[in-house]
Amino acid sequence: MSNDAPQNPSAQFQEWVTQWERAVDEFSNKVMGTDEFSRSINQMQGLQLEFQKNFGEMMSRQLANLNMPSRDDVIKISEDLRGLDRRLAHIERTLNQLVTRSDTGSPRKGPARTKKPPAQET
Repeated sequence: MSNDAPQNPSAQFQEWVTQWERAVDEFSNKVMGTDEFSRSINQMQGLQLEFQKNFGEMMSRQLANLNMPSRDDVIKISEDLRGLDRRLAHIERTLNQLVTRSDTGSPRKGPARTKKPPAQET
């Protein structure tokens, strides 16, 4: 009998994957470390930003043609509504404070009431 025991297929596969990952990592590091790669990535990012800008402008024009609000319009409306909500909450707090002050039973402040109710006719 030979001393060569059959190897675990799972361990063989795991070793193969590890070797493959190392090879890909080494190759990627060589490629990404070059000036050409850096320049090409910078050009791609520049093109992407240019495309995004042009697409946004085109969509804004199309939405304006369709008489629909753009994203910026919706954001502005949302900010305005938040401001109104804050102001209304402040007004409510102020009114609640005034109501609680008047409900404390303190005597009425202001001029005395001198007008008497009309006499009832019998």
